[in-house]
Formats: sequence, C-alpha cells, structure tokens
Amino acid sequence: MKLTSKWILWFVLVAVYASIIGGLFYYNLFKFVFDRKLQNEMIESVRFRTQTLVEKLTTSPREVSFAEAEIMKSFLNNDDRIKGLIYLNYDGSIRWHKNTEFLKMSYQDYNNQVGFETNAPVQAIEHKQPRAILASKGDAYDMAIPIIAKCANQRDGSNTCAVGVVDMMVSRVDAKKLIHTSMKRYAIGAVIMMLLIGGVLYLFLLLKIIRPLEALKDSIEAVSLNNLALDFTPRRDEIGDVAQAISTLMTQINTEIKGMQDVEIMSLEKEERWWKTILAVTVPRGSRAMVMDENNNVLYANFELKIPGKTRVHLLDIFDGRQQEIIQVIGEALEHPKKVLRSSVSQKDVKFVVKAVQLPDDAGKSRIVLVLEPEKGK
Repeated sequence: MKLTSKWILWFVLVAVYASIIGGLFYYNLFKFVFDRKLQNEMIESVRFRTQTLVEKLTTSPREVSFAEAEIMKSFLNNDDRIKGLIYLNYDGSIRWHKNTEFLKMSYQDYNNQVGFETNAPVQAIEHKQPRAILASKGDAYDMAIPIIAKCANQRDGSNTCAVGVVDMMVSRVDAKKLIHTSMKRYAIGAVIMMLLIGGVLYLFLLLKIIRPLEALKDSIEAVSLNNLALDFTPRRDEIGDVAQAISTLMTQINTEIKGMQDVEIMSLEKEERWWKTILAVTVPRGSRAMVMDENNNVLYANFELKIPGKTRVHLLDIFDGRQQEIIQVIGEALEHPKKVLRSSVSQKDVKFVVKAVQLPDDAGKSRIVLVLEPEKGK
C-alpha cells in the first residue's frame, strides 16, 4: 500500500473516531442544555405564580380556590408542552385535577387507581427542590415543582416548607427536535471540517513529501554505471538529507569503481608485459601466439592484430567457421585445464601445428595460450 493510501486510510479512521467521540460529547451537551432549558422554563412559569399559590395554600389548605384553578388551566391551555398536570397538597392529596372526580383523593389512592408516572412529587416535597424524572420512554419529563412557604420549627432546622406541589408531565418532543437538528448541524460541520483539514493536509503531503519522493525515485532510476550522479534539487529537510546521503554513497561507489578500473588497467598492462616476455622466450621465431581470457577475448598477440571498429578482438573475429580444428582445440583445452592440446591445420597452403593450453590463475582468472607453429621442413 502506497504512502498516500495509508495516509488517507489513517486520516479517515482518526477523523471518524474523533467525530464519534465528539458526537457523543455534543449529544450529551445538547441534551443537557435543551433539557435544562425546558426544565427551567417550567420552573419559572410556576415560580412566577408562587405568591398567589402560597397565599391560597396557607389560607385554605384543603380546598382549591378559583384563582388556583385558573392558574392550573392556564398552564394546560397556554403551553402545548404540558401534557398533564396535577396540583397536590403538602400531604400528597389531589388539590386540582382536570378530572374533578379525583379532587381531594389521597396520594396513595390515586397512585393505586391511576398511578403516578414517577415518585417525583414525593421527592420534591421531601427535598423542597424541583424534581424532573424521565418518563414515557424518554419522551417526557415528570416534573414536580414544590410550592415553598415560610414555616417555623422544621425538622431540618430550616424556616421553609413545601405546602404544595405542581406535578407536570412535560413533553420533550421539541427538545428532542432541537437536539436532532443540532446533531445534524454538528455532523455536517464535522464533515466539512474533515474535508477542509484533510484537503489542506493532503495538499501539504502531496507537495512536501509525495512529489519530492517521486522526484528522488526518478533521479535514482536514472543512475547508471556510466553516470553515477544523482540529479536532484537540494532540499533543507529529511528528504534532502536522504538525497544527500544517496549522492555521497554514489560518489564513494564511483571512486571505488574508478580505483578498481585503474588497478585492472595496471594489472592488464603488467600482465601484457609479462606475456610479451614469456612468449618472446618460449615461442619459436615465425610462430604466432595469442593469449586469451576465459571469454576468448584476445589479451595479447605476438603479431600485429587490429580490426577496424573494435577495441577488443574476439577469437571468432580471427578464425571463422572454416578453421574448425582451431576452435575444437581451444574447446578441448577449456575442458582439460593445464593439458597441452595439439592439432594440425592448413592455412593458405601452409601447415601449422596448433597448440592450446588453459592456465588457471590463483585469482580465479584463467588464460588460454594458443600457438600456431609452422611444421618443420614446410
């Protein structure tokens, strides 16, 4: 997998992971904000009428007044979010209900007959604080808002007490719609941000990493033994450091190759002088002698040997297919190192004795000596 594909894959995975974590965070944040806003609005609507409710509850603890009934009706009629409402006395008995048959019914009897969604009213009276508990499978809140009045000689040592409770069943439909809308906006924003950030990062990756690496790759592929030089624009970054290291390595290789070539040239010149001396001493006058390498390239000859257009002369450049005897002798010499092989051959009405021997070298190089000696008396 290429670097670009790996980067895109990792970026998508990280972005999706971050979006999911962010989505969970913002979902709970939106839920908290919008639900708390809903609860605060309900609490404020009751507190706005607390003075009237406290006055009526203290002056007439058992009987609901006309003003209280009107307030309860206004809650139901003016706010569509309130789906149900029960007005209770401090002891839990029903003070107001839209169904008049439940008026003055005790908390226990109502709970047994109809049933409260939650025990929020009990908690509100005990703690003297509003209570909101999810009901109807999360679609509504059972909100119990206590009516607080000044009271003396309380068990908890305070000078306040709950003289009544307004228990509302408040729908969360609008809040859920707001949460849903906010989450959609969050998702759209997250995708846009992911594309923007990803695009900028990919552009940076493309211009600063991928293209320089491709240029470095092309420069390396253009290197050959004939041109050990790296054609790459210098850079002041890690890629530039790598290119510089490769260029230094190539310079060292080039130096080593030149040194080896110089050594080989000196060795060949020395070997040529050596063979010149040996052949001058051992080969009879009038005989032709050649020294060849393991590839049948002529290294030295005791006669002038030049072929136009060639710097190196091969055995087949001298002897064509008509001199099969010579080729055969050389082949046998290759198969039997150190053994002198002989044969006879006629060339231009002159008979020659052909001698060939392969001389192995300690350095792993082998040399073939070929001598064409005219037959005596001819």
